[in-house]
Formats: sequence, structure tokens, C-alpha cells
Amino acid sequence: MNRKGFTLIELLAVIVILVVVLVIAVPSSIDAYKKSRLKVEDTFVKKVSGVIDSYVTLNSEELSFSSYQNGRQYTKPGQDSKVTVGIVNIEVEDLIEENLISQSDYINPNNKDTSCNINANIEIYKDSDFVYCYKVKASSLNCLTANYINEYLGVARDPYAIDTCVWG
Repeated sequence: MNRKGFTLIELLAVIVILVVVLVIAVPSSIDAYKKSRLKVEDTFVKKVSGVIDSYVTLNSEELSFSSYQNGRQYTKPGQDSKVTVGIVNIEVEDLIEENLISQSDYINPNNKDTSCNINANIEIYKDSDFVYCYKVKASSLNCLTANYINEYLGVARDPYAIDTCVWG
């Protein structure tokens, strides 16, 4: 007998195999896509952190830490003694003016719907041992997605997107 086609059973078997493959592949593909978007956002935050680090390195002599008199004291990890800390605030606009980052590079690639705030406040700390650190609140940047904030930064009320300070 010379057949020219597939039987109904053969077609159903192929469809069942395709459905099983899709049920396995689609969820893992969606999960990988979500993780890659979070990694892109994390890379953006690390890039901004690196730019801030460059700014602090280049301008450490010119930064005026006049707030030593406000008496802020922190305890360093592993030590009982307190250290006095001075604070100076700058904005991302200062980083752009120093040509450390361009405004076109200061865009979160994962959240192109919202432009990043160039007036974002950066808190730079210097302790009496001349150790520098800096903090930037997530709300100040204004361009991080809720998924990134929940996944990487935790559930604090206003978490820091960048926090290099180790004082407690």
C-alpha cells in the first residue's frame, strides 16, 4: 500500500512532543531573560559606582568635609572605638561636568522609560583616618526598576543603590 501522508496518531504524537518541549523550555527561558535584565541593571549601578570612585580619587584633596563638627560618629566593624566622619554631598551632574561619565551613558539600559536623575545626591564620607566611602539612595537615582530594588537591594524603606561604607 502506497501512503501519502501522516495518520492522526502520528500527528498527535508530534504535537504532544512539541508541547512537552515548550512546557520545559519556555519557563526557563523567561527566568533567564529576567535574570539577564537584573544583571544589566546591576552592571549599570556598578558603572556609576566606579565613576563615583574615580571622582573621589581625583578630587579627594578639593572636597571640603566641613561637617566634622556635626559630631557624627560611627563604629568600624571589629573595633570598639568610634570614628568621627565628615560628609560632603555632590550630585551626578558634578560627575558629568568632570567628564567622568557622559549624560548619554548615564541611562539605565533596563529602564529606558525613566531617565536617571542628574541631580541625584551622592553622600561622600571621610573618616578621621582618611578613609573615603560613598552612598547613593535608589530613590535619588530615580531610574532603577522595582524588580532590581527588591531583588538586589532588599526591602528597606529607601535602600541605598550604592553603599561602600562599612561603618555601623
